[in-house]
Amino acid sequence: MARTRSAEYDNIQDTIVARAASVFARRGFAATSIGDIAEACECSKSRLYHYFDGKEAILREILTTHVDNLLNRLRTVLFRASDPRERFTEMVKLFLEIYAVSRDRHVVLLTCLDALSPEHRNVLITKQRELIAHVREALLQLRPDLADDRVKSQIDTMLFFGMINWTYTWYRSDGPVSHDELAERTVELFLDGYLATPEPG
Repeated sequence: MARTRSAEYDNIQDTIVARAASVFARRGFAATSIGDIAEACECSKSRLYHYFDGKEAILREILTTHVDNLLNRLRTVLFRASDPRERFTEMVKLFLEIYAVSRDRHVVLLTCLDALSPEHRNVLITKQRELIAHVREALLQLRPDLADDRVKSQIDTMLFFGMINWTYTWYRSDGPVSHDELAERTVELFLDGYLATPEPG
């Protein structure tokens, strides 16, 4: 007979995922043991195995929920905004907000993806490619003249991700610059250029 889930099952599972993400982000996947995760969760290893069958299963849950959250919220932005620049700005705000509040998960995505089995890694890579395609399309709506130059449009898209993906290393959401202010500056630099002549006043 299957064991009945407790009312708190999902909450406990979410806590394990959050604390494991923090450990993986600090130590890396290979250097982290189930014992390390159990210690971070203040529970026994046998209790962890009640929720996950191993540390790769925990890693898979961390990455899947993080990427799915990005994708689902991005799709909402795409349908909500109609003006191309407004849409791109909202996309940047979304990415930076999620990266700031989900810093550990984002670090794990950037550093631990290769630890997954090829099957599960390929599923996540497919979802990442969808994210990239959405950004590329948003940029092409701003520069439709590049629609036939796939190489340049792809380079521009990856430069954008290179610009924002590593903000977690220095940006602090409780600092002097808000998510929205950082997003506005990112859009200004990426779309208008660093050497653009500032407006008088």
